[in-house]
Amino acid sequence: MTTNSGTAPSAGERLARLLDKIDQRGLKALDDEELLELGRSYRRAGSALSRARTLGLASAETERLNRLVGRAYGQLYVGEPRPRGTVTTFFLREFPRTVQANRGFFLAALGLFLAGGLLGGALTNAEPNLPDVIFGPGAAEGLESVAERYAGVHNWLPEETRPLASSLIMTNNLRVSFLAFATGVFFGLGTLYVLLTNGLVLGAAAAVVHNRGVDANFWAFVAPHGVLELTAIFLAGAAGLRLGDALLRPGPYGRLDSLRLAGREAVKLIMGLVAMLVIAAPIEAFLSPVPELPAALKFQFAAVVGVAEYAYLFLVGRGDKAASASGQINASSLSAR
Repeated sequence: MTTNSGTAPSAGERLARLLDKIDQRGLKALDDEELLELGRSYRRAGSALSRARTLGLASAETERLNRLVGRAYGQLYVGEPRPRGTVTTFFLREFPRTVQANRGFFLAALGLFLAGGLLGGALTNAEPNLPDVIFGPGAAEGLESVAERYAGVHNWLPEETRPLASSLIMTNNLRVSFLAFATGVFFGLGTLYVLLTNGLVLGAAAAVVHNRGVDANFWAFVAPHGVLELTAIFLAGAAGLRLGDALLRPGPYGRLDSLRLAGREAVKLIMGLVAMLVIAAPIEAFLSPVPELPAALKFQFAAVVGVAEYAYLFLVGRGDKAASASGQINASSLSAR
């Protein structure tokens, strides 16, 4: 084989070998390094093809590279056939797998929220009027009114208002989640702010109810829906931090390509958490505030939901290499597009 390009033989031959392996045994046959090499070889072969055409190299060599690049493009960008029941496939495979792939960002979002909560609780304990300084005038009084709800057993959310409350709750949670996600484009700083401030609010409220001695009633209200709602906010934070990280550390890609790749994953997280918030809203309106339900029962409900939720998010689809192969290949080849 003759060529005038110094990079074409290694890139072209490597790409051809990997494509032959895929044709014979499928994507499952490639290990992680080979998946990344497939994208790199495609990028190099594409550059070599462009140079060959520009320099007018031998037509046989140009045709060989053209065929290789065309074959690789089919593997990289055409994608897998979309199975029936796409929504089911998304929730049973893509969403939990995306959560697992972004576990580090999820833990970072959780840590930021908890840091805000601990800080809010500590500051409120040290100075009860400090919420007015942090959140604006009337915040301390508002937190006291929250604590008053849980002093004794009474129905502070009448049944006739619960349908509207459910709708308002879902709308507010979606707003917070989208804010945490969208502000990630400011190099993650907006997401950091949303997570910290929401943690501060919950921490301050927890401090006030603790000082009033109504912790059990307060957490019995928060737990049933909070196990879904707070997890959804952490996922939104993970999506925002993923965007910020793509801008701060684009790696071998340009920032725009890196952001595009991160955006694909972030949108999957948002799609999944929206479903979680849709489920959480009626729980918050129709179950959490019901005074007739014992606190122990509410905590048991929250525990069951939490175990099922985290088993789903972090165990379903775990180790499904074939399902994640397409994403890995596209990640390694974005800049070749």
